[in-house]
Amino acid sequence: MEKVSLETRQHFIATDLFSLADQLLPFLQSCHPQAWEQRGKHVRKSEWTLRQTVAHLVSACEYYLLTLQCALQHETLTIQGFSQRKDLAPLNAQEILRRQHLQPAELIAALHQALVNTATLAQQATEDQLCCSVVVPVFNRSVSVIELLEMQLVHPGIVHASQVAVPANKEPLWKCYEQDYMHRMLDRFFRLMTLIYWPERGGAIHTTIQFLVAGPAGGQWYLSITPSGCDFSAGKVPGPQVTLWAANADTLCQFFTGQLALPQAILGRKLLLWGNLIFARKMSNLFSPI
Repeated sequence: MEKVSLETRQHFIATDLFSLADQLLPFLQSCHPQAWEQRGKHVRKSEWTLRQTVAHLVSACEYYLLTLQCALQHETLTIQGFSQRKDLAPLNAQEILRRQHLQPAELIAALHQALVNTATLAQQATEDQLCCSVVVPVFNRSVSVIELLEMQLVHPGIVHASQVAVPANKEPLWKCYEQDYMHRMLDRFFRLMTLIYWPERGGAIHTTIQFLVAGPAGGQWYLSITPSGCDFSAGKVPGPQVTLWAANADTLCQFFTGQLALPQAILGRKLLLWGNLIFARKMSNLFSPI
């Protein structure tokens, strides 16, 4: 697959951030007031309410934006009590609680503004700035500014895109994406997977995981896992230890975000899985943010 230039990647990040901000605004504004106190669903754990989810998105987007702004000034953002990955869960709870007094309209406005400001930053950053290194405690390695910009897209645009929809009886936000946009978001999600992989949990594992996604927005990607970490590439890898086939991008996103259980998906022939199934059952633990 042809490598995308830094300039092209920057262009699409900025464009997609503006687009995401513009899609989230009416999406959330149209939610019924009662929906804000409703909880979503997850096949493995209890969910936040819509209000809590959006408060979390505001917190995360503002944190990423501030981290990016500091990085461009060659400064490091430090938050007391947030220095390693295990600090994420209590920090999330703290930041949601800190915003509990905000009305939905205020949360929506704050989220929209953070995304627009990030898009503007992405648009204006120089090539040298895009390559600056940033430390974010939730990730397993330092990331570049351009990688963090992509995470600013993936977090609300995929990771929580169903979580904000289910309480309001809406389709996941990704259902609104054009196929090229969706394809780019999947590519960014696989990059996110490499950043939240736990080498400590993986130990001495050497393995490759192939993802085959059918449909217009689909494609082929694979993850390579070693004791030192995880990388991803587009395309096919010979002899993967695990292969996951998804009927379309929507199915894969539902599975990744805990909205679709693997047994249910396999029975419905929405997902197919073959190879080292013992390892496959460990994947959710290896790629959990907390």
